[in-house]
Amino acid sequence: MAENYLYYGDNLDVLARHVATDSVDLVYLDPPFNSNQSYNVLFAEKSGEASAAQIHAFEDTWHWDKAAARAYDDAVLAGGAVSPAMQAFRQMLGENDMLAYLAMMAPRLVELRRVLKSTGSIYLHCDPTASAYLKVLMDAVFGPKNFRNMIAWKRADAHNDVKRQFGAISDHILFYVWGKDAIFNRQYGGFQDQTLRDWYQYLDLPDGTIRRMTKEERDTQKVPPGARRFNPDNLRSPHPRPNLTYDYKGYKPHPNGWAVSYDRMVELDAAGLLLFPSSLDGRIMRKRYLDEQGGAVLGDVWTDISQLRGSAAEALGYPTQKPEPLLERIIKASSNEGDVVVA
Repeated sequence: MAENYLYYGDNLDVLARHVATDSVDLVYLDPPFNSNQSYNVLFAEKSGEASAAQIHAFEDTWHWDKAAARAYDDAVLAGGAVSPAMQAFRQMLGENDMLAYLAMMAPRLVELRRVLKSTGSIYLHCDPTASAYLKVLMDAVFGPKNFRNMIAWKRADAHNDVKRQFGAISDHILFYVWGKDAIFNRQYGGFQDQTLRDWYQYLDLPDGTIRRMTKEERDTQKVPPGARRFNPDNLRSPHPRPNLTYDYKGYKPHPNGWAVSYDRMVELDAAGLLLFPSSLDGRIMRKRYLDEQGGAVLGDVWTDISQLRGSAAEALGYPTQKPEPLLERIIKASSNEGDVVVA
């Protein structure tokens, strides 16, 4: 059984001392910027009671000072694509808090690249304050070819008090991989109401009969008990397939051929998944049951996961805590059971 480890302190030091090269499958990074809050790690005694000890992990107030200047110089002197990127940031931004933040992030991203496997991925969670600059920095560290998505997560509801701009209700999640064979498992979201009404209009009833849904059933999205909704999908090959051109029970294929082999057609027929038209001039269709579909393939705009409310059972009172379903989605998408995840 894999063990879990919790480290506290500067993650740059922890990565260098405790995390081996090419050992991590997935990184989720959620660095705060300009929240004007100090963050502390709370420890509990072995008895389970809260300890009075608090280890100050970091303070989210970045300033251009001597330490930031040293971090900047180190990033430039380290060379590679990060060096010209940092110099361009300095020329564009000047010596300010944003440059201090980017100088802090640069060596940490380089370390995270070191520990990632060639099949690994990294997700960098950020808000619009710094996301554009972090995208450039991530390109420098991981290479533009390894960029996959800038995911927009709708984290909040609309603001009624916005007067001079659109409401800031989304975060950005930069998704990069460290090789062409990176793990990725497609994720699925629910179907939109319009898709359900327009596509899944047929019912397979418990008595074996098949009928189209009534208008009331489509409007209310309620069907008789035991009924299964399905979409009649065509079995036409999208491209001409001479090797899949055959007659089946007297029915002719589309000129492109069938989408499945003869043996597979027999299997679908035996499973009751084929719809035969009354005329041999018609086309055989395949039943796609709604309850067997994962939903629409998830895109790069996530609107189905709400921000963490203070009343939620999982809420720990941590100002930047993210909801578990968000983290679960990322973990399922870019890792497999037993993989090593750094967060």
